[in-house]
Amino acid sequence: MKLFKKLSALLIAMIMVVGMVVPALADDPTATDDGKVTLSVTSPVEGHTYKYFQLFTGDLSGKDDSKLSNVKWGADVASSITYKAKATETATTFTVDTTISPKAGDPVPQAVLDYLASLASKAATQDGTPTAAAQGTADIISAWVTGDGTVIPAAGVKVDPGYYVVKDQYTDATAEQTTTLSTNIIAVVDDVAITPKAGTTEHEKKVLDVNDTTDTALDLTKLKDVADENWLDSADHDFGDKVPFRLTTTIASDFAKYNEYFLKVSDTLGAGLKLDETSIEVYVDGVKATAGAANAKDGTYNVGVTGQTFTITFAKLNDNANAAAGKKVVVYYTATLDKDTAVIGNPGNPNTSYAEFSNNPNGNQEGTAKTPEDTVVVFTYKTDVDKIDPEGVALKGAGFTLYKKYKAEVADKTNAAASLGKTGEFWYAVGDEVKGTDVTNFEFKGIDDGTYMLVETTTPAGYNTIDPITLVVTATHAADEHATYGYAITQLDAGNNDFSAAANGGEVKFTKKDKTEKTLTSGEIYSEIVNNSGTVLPSTGGIGTTIFYVVGAILVIGAGVVLVTRRRMSSN
Repeated sequence: MKLFKKLSALLIAMIMVVGMVVPALADDPTATDDGKVTLSVTSPVEGHTYKYFQLFTGDLSGKDDSKLSNVKWGADVASSITYKAKATETATTFTVDTTISPKAGDPVPQAVLDYLASLASKAATQDGTPTAAAQGTADIISAWVTGDGTVIPAAGVKVDPGYYVVKDQYTDATAEQTTTLSTNIIAVVDDVAITPKAGTTEHEKKVLDVNDTTDTALDLTKLKDVADENWLDSADHDFGDKVPFRLTTTIASDFAKYNEYFLKVSDTLGAGLKLDETSIEVYVDGVKATAGAANAKDGTYNVGVTGQTFTITFAKLNDNANAAAGKKVVVYYTATLDKDTAVIGNPGNPNTSYAEFSNNPNGNQEGTAKTPEDTVVVFTYKTDVDKIDPEGVALKGAGFTLYKKYKAEVADKTNAAASLGKTGEFWYAVGDEVKGTDVTNFEFKGIDDGTYMLVETTTPAGYNTIDPITLVVTATHAADEHATYGYAITQLDAGNNDFSAAANGGEVKFTKKDKTEKTLTSGEIYSEIVNNSGTVLPSTGGIGTTIFYVVGAILVIGAGVVLVTRRRMSSN
């Protein structure tokens, strides 16, 4: 009887272990009036099926029929099994590999039961808490059954009292690619309550959004210190910005059941984003991980780059001292918003990632699954200015420079604040002056939210220089199920009275007074600038000069008359 108690303790301990990561066996098998026990599964995972394999049969005995006596091999026992036996009768350890050929219905040898009892002593403490030694015990016993097994229907199935191995199997390709198999379950005759928890790996991607005018400049070497609430699903940036990204993968709850846990994070950038490979940093539970060689099974990671896709691969995450179930593997990096390939306006510049991970804790533990893909989007905008004269005719010969206001000094830029009459502030040119002999349209591409000043830095001959124009660009981008990448610009404004925003059938448009509408698709802030000609002053050859000549002649003649008269008076 002591042996059977140990066996029960072993199997209860194992089921406590697997119960943390698998669907539950409802109420566990308990004898009914017809001598049968009911085996069923609650909360099954979609795309999975659960099969049982009979390992032992026997007679229920003891209080509440909680023990199994007269133990015999079950119908699904393998034709050959290996267990460990004692070297001698007086030995206290099981060290000798022994192979036998069991047959269904034959009594189970005492040596096998003794071996199972030894596993029971390692599988649980006195209070039944499972130990690390119990993790592989299910695999040992699972190897003793063979065949296709029998599917457990949704309503459950009545079976003879005994011990059963329950195996989780995939029924469709989608489940195999995206979900994790349950650990093999040992069903016992005792009443053991199990709380099911799925062992799954989770993954998410985020991006940082920074307003250069109002926000403190980021230290790109300390992205790990940025508060979680600042990481978003969409952002807007200027051309040339180093856009920060974060990839977070949560390690599955059944991590400890794997001998070699494989994890690969894959990230694909849209054409408008260029990876800054040297910026990549990887942390496991907040501790910076070490880069290593490809396929190195030592807890290090390897970076692979192919085109617009890069990967972070741990061939054996188990050997990283900071890896554990529920802990997070976080990748930080930046990518430059490229002025030649980035999309302005909707649909934006996407960046998509997912994680591939070990998904079979049983047997040889081969196989991987993938998390759903997660996409963030980076937007950028442009200003579009037409230069006209008071009659609305395109005016050539002007040149404009766009300046952006920053909250603080930028080390690698020249501050133009003094020349703009903004001493004490920080204004920096957005690219070079746009001008040309025949240029009448001025575009400044790749801007984001913030305060800008448009300055006419070259004025057409005969015309007055316009006063600088201040634009406070604001934008909203949000989730949109109809958008190409799941997010879209929903509002774009320039903070100028010449502009107004209006809703049109759910799509916000940007309208310049008396000018054609520009949609958010173009990400465009449009304006016309009118140059008035200068005040016409008298010039050489004009009437003004003639008047001066006439008056001058009269004065000269008058002076001569006065002089002659005085001389005559003197001689008299």
